[in-house]
Amino acid sequence: MNLKVYFKVASFVTIIALLYIHMQMKIFELSYNGKDKEKIIHELNDSNGALSHQILTLKSANNLGNQFLDKDNSLQFMDQERVMTVRTSPGVMQHLDVPKPREENPVWNLFSFLGAQEAKAWE
Repeated sequence: MNLKVYFKVASFVTIIALLYIHMQMKIFELSYNGKDKEKIIHELNDSNGALSHQILTLKSANNLGNQFLDKDNSLQFMDQERVMTVRTSPGVMQHLDVPKPREENPVWNLFSFLGAQEAKAWE
């Protein structure tokens, strides 16, 4: 084998090996960057969940009621002394319209999707 051909083959193999090593290094670099980004995404999801919980806590009826009652100390809940009672004869009470309980057909229980809608929290 000629020395000139040997150097050509050796330089070609060296260049191909360097390109292969460079591509492998890029693959590993991209995988490490992807892992770092996944870790950041998980941390952001966790903080997003915590912030959503804090927002819902601040918007809760209990918290709003406590803030409202703390602002104005003159407000208070009604007690028995402030409730007015009206005394009437028993005949007046019979004339009041009392709604009858509605009897439901058992067939309607099969169609549960037609019932009252329930509120669900967004996730």
